[in-house]
Amino acid sequence: MSRLHEVVDVAGDRVTVTDLTGHAHTVSLLAYEGPAPAPGDWLVVHSGFALAPADGGDVAAALAELRSLVPDTTVGREAR
Repeated sequence: MSRLHEVVDVAGDRVTVTDLTGHAHTVSLLAYEGPAPAPGDWLVVHSGFALAPADGGDVAAALAELRSLVPDTTVGREAR
């Protein structure tokens, strides 16, 4: 299952990202198709590989849906 992650840092062909619960991971850009990611961008990640950029509107909708399912928590940060 692919998941949304926010870019924290970019270093060559790897990025540090946080998942929707705030846990940091390092993922590879070897399978990535899109413009160069920058901190604050959202990516679709699967099995340790960033696959594509995530549209801000799609991220906002996903975060809103997750928050409606688990209302007493803060899931993710707002997409820019």
